[in-house]
Amino acid sequence: MNAIKHPRDLPQTLFGILIILTLLSSAIWILHPFLLSIVWAGLIVIATWPLYTTVQRKLGGRRKLAITVMMVFLTAIFLLPIIFSAGMLSTLFEDLLQWLMHLDKSHLPSLDFLAHIPIVGEHLHRKWLALIHENAESIFDTLKPWITKVIVILAQGLSQFGALFVNGLMMLLACLAFYLYGTTITRGLRQFAFRIAGARGDNAVLLAGTTIQAVAMGVVLTAVIQSIFAGVGLAVCHIPSSALLTGIIFVLCLMQLGPVIIMLPALIWLFYQGEHWNGAVLLVWTVIAGSLDNILKPILIKRGADTSLLLIMTGVIGGMLTWGMIGLMIGPVLLAVSWKLLSTWVSEAHYQPISAKELS
Repeated sequence: MNAIKHPRDLPQTLFGILIILTLLSSAIWILHPFLLSIVWAGLIVIATWPLYTTVQRKLGGRRKLAITVMMVFLTAIFLLPIIFSAGMLSTLFEDLLQWLMHLDKSHLPSLDFLAHIPIVGEHLHRKWLALIHENAESIFDTLKPWITKVIVILAQGLSQFGALFVNGLMMLLACLAFYLYGTTITRGLRQFAFRIAGARGDNAVLLAGTTIQAVAMGVVLTAVIQSIFAGVGLAVCHIPSSALLTGIIFVLCLMQLGPVIIMLPALIWLFYQGEHWNGAVLLVWTVIAGSLDNILKPILIKRGADTSLLLIMTGVIGGMLTWGMIGLMIGPVLLAVSWKLLSTWVSEAHYQPISAKELS
């Protein structure tokens, strides 16, 4: 005897949707403190998965050893720079604090470099020495609040390194989980997307993965190569704090601003110091470093994904302006997936254009 099927009424459907939304919201609320670290870990693991498979193949298929190598690699990239930067900032903060505690009129700079400026340099230097001799007290009183503000800003920045270290540690733990269970997670995501949108949803998940890898190959790898090349040039030409400047150049390259912003002032400083040979070397180095992205980026992006370079670069810049550093990966993924789904949907229609004779 067939069972009687009761039709689902509207309140039952609404309560079912409400319960599902409540469960999802509660899960996101619980994961909220770790959400940013999990998203970053997912993007990093997707971007480095080809490298992980290569390492595993080189190690004879030993999966755990390959994961260990990748975790050591990621730790060296993400945690060590944070610890190194925190140490440098704490030392600078301590030195500035000691200097401020013993600050007096004798600490006002003499600005001797003004004397080397052609034509007006000596006159400006004499005027400055006369000014600090006659008005040292007022200049000192004016500068001291500004120096105090700088120290407060440095102290606030130093306090952020603790949170940054914790987030980096959580991100590495999430990376470890993704490397261990990445295949299972990928299969689950593809099944979920297929359940929602069929083959089109599955293709969207695959396209998102290849786009992330293309951005990592084209944008991040290009930034790494550019910053390393620029950093070597700065070190060879004996620019002070070349390691710190290299880190700044890497961030600028990620933002698509290039290394010239840092290397050009260094170049001018070398010529100003009379280091003409080093200045000539750094000039050639700057031209090459500034041109590397125009050569490497298109080649690497096209190798990573069969997607328009203009679409990816628009997503990189727009995503970074909208969401910050994490938008570097999310922006091009959203644009590429949206464009692929829209173009596929449009191409499915059998469109027959109307001729001019039919319109008349």
